[in-house]
Amino acid sequence: MINLFDRSALYEATLHACVVAVQGGFPHLAVREILEPPHDWFDAALARQVVMHLVVREFDWPKRRVVECENRSREAINRALRTIDERLESASFQTHYRSIASEAHRLLALRTFETEAA
Repeated sequence: MINLFDRSALYEATLHACVVAVQGGFPHLAVREILEPPHDWFDAALARQVVMHLVVREFDWPKRRVVECENRSREAINRALRTIDERLESASFQTHYRSIASEAHRLLALRTFETEAA
């Protein structure tokens, strides 16, 4: 159950929804590989960047909060945002990203709905 007034719990639920949605879009990667991409696994690094982009752009979490919670540098978060923004110029990537984003929104809505119904 999520405490909707607890920003940390809400952030964790958002991150979880994004990671699960991205893993669905990159089914060959394990969740742990998305969260901590192995060195030279460019697909895992891209998946991680998609997660960060979703958290900031789709769910409007402040970059400062993401930097703190994910123990990443501001530059790493900004690089992720730039990379995905550039990739979204490709119609096929944008279509795939939109489906992942929709799934992340659906998953988070389910979690918050379950909390409100309880």
